[in-house]
Amino acid sequence: MTRHQILPRLIGALLFALVLLTSAPAAFAQADNSDTDAVVVSPLSLVPVEDLNFGNLIPGDTGGTAVISPAGGRTVSGSVVAAGGTVSNAEFQGYGTRNRYVFISTASSSYRLSRVGGGGNMRLRSLTLQADNLTPVNFPGLFRIASTNVITLRIGGTLDVRANQRAGVYQGTFPITMNYY
Repeated sequence: MTRHQILPRLIGALLFALVLLTSAPAAFAQADNSDTDAVVVSPLSLVPVEDLNFGNLIPGDTGGTAVISPAGGRTVSGSVVAAGGTVSNAEFQGYGTRNRYVFISTASSSYRLSRVGGGGNMRLRSLTLQADNLTPVNFPGLFRIASTNVITLRIGGTLDVRANQRAGVYQGTFPITMNYY
């Protein structure tokens, strides 16, 4: 190869390397922080794990109900149509002593869910309970803690949906009380 042939090839190779270097993504390092949480549960306690969520509902002309079972399934009645969304039973975890008794109660038989931003409400009623590791005793609401110390409560309920219920997000609370004996 002659000098006249080497110089154009060398310039071409340098230009190719320059294009590669300028088109390569820049490398950089970045530091950030992450959040971490832990909850230590004391004996004779009850903590919420999951909220009762009825998902998306379409009310219809005559209204009806949406029911969440303690197992987490949803059914609707009347002109109410289930329209997806997140559906879940309420779940609580408790910690007690094996063979001790626990009395589970709620403050009322129905609760109000209010529309965020105002202008409407719905009634939650007929709370139903399914409990893991609790054996019913012959008194309503009284149970014996069975084989382990951990208790799981799953709660469902019935939501009354009025005819042409105003669209929006409805929220409310209901208390669960566990008294250990």
